[in-house]
Amino acid sequence: MSGEGGIAPVTAAEGPAFPPFVKLLLTALTLAVFGAGALALDQATLRNASTGAKLLVAGGLIVLVVTNYWVLKSRIRIDAREIVQTWIWTKRVRWADVVQAKLIYLPWLAWLVAPRMVVRGGAGVVTLFNAADPRVLAVFTRYALAPELRDRS
Repeated sequence: MSGEGGIAPVTAAEGPAFPPFVKLLLTALTLAVFGAGALALDQATLRNASTGAKLLVAGGLIVLVVTNYWVLKSRIRIDAREIVQTWIWTKRVRWADVVQAKLIYLPWLAWLVAPRMVVRGGAGVVTLFNAADPRVLAVFTRYALAPELRDRS
């Protein structure tokens, strides 16, 4: 089957999950947090803090670094069979299990707010996918609006 002008429609796409500005902003904020922390290292309050408080701060910094890493690395892939986004844990939903699919997209803010695809499975489980690539959004829209094009296996 071909689309307009005899060109076959795109049936699969892969791209970054987050826009470049979001990656830059989060990385800058992460560096700022670590910079502020470095300046506070010789403060008496920090030296006198309890071990539990120090562990809590260290844990928060670890979460910040891990989140920053995955925002930079995360990718999404959509084809006729499934939607997959790499993340701290890989999110994967087969189209055969999808009951409802919605796109949350703010066109003039897509540079800051990554478009989101909300997918509800048969068991009522809702999975949220981020996508910063227009080709990924086009393929998602294609399968969300035309379920008969999805691979049911």
